[in-house]
Amino acid sequence: MKKLFVFALFLTVFCTANAGKVYKWVDENGQIHYSSNKPDDQNVKTVKIRKAPKVVAKKAAEEDVEVTPEAEEPVDPEAEKEAKAQMAKVDAANRKKQCETARKNLNALNSSTRVAQVDEETGARTMMTDAQRIKAFQQANKAVRDNCN
Repeated sequence: MKKLFVFALFLTVFCTANAGKVYKWVDENGQIHYSSNKPDDQNVKTVKIRKAPKVVAKKAAEEDVEVTPEAEEPVDPEAEKEAKAQMAKVDAANRKKQCETARKNLNALNSSTRVAQVDEETGARTMMTDAQRIKAFQQANKAVRDNCN
């Protein structure tokens, strides 16, 4: 609720900055209101709005600063090889996990005549139609080919 109030306040203050005066009042429920229209029956205070600072464009010379390759830190070839090897290990572990999952899915599709699926949104369990089963079988086969060596 506080975030909504801050957002509303932000919009009110910045959207009405050019509108002239902004009024602030508290209603009978203790709720604070801001408006550019002065209410008739409320004890109203005028809010002073400060203008935002002007944005100054950078000089062309400052924008054209180039970073030369000499200014960059040199890359250690050994560290780069080690990082690549570590990434290869992580990639191999992910592929192995995906391979196992794909094989389990393929075995489940091959093992029984009726296969159920769970709807992720509702959590309802429904039986696959033949067309859905064929599509899932093709996807599982592709996943096995892609992830299993």
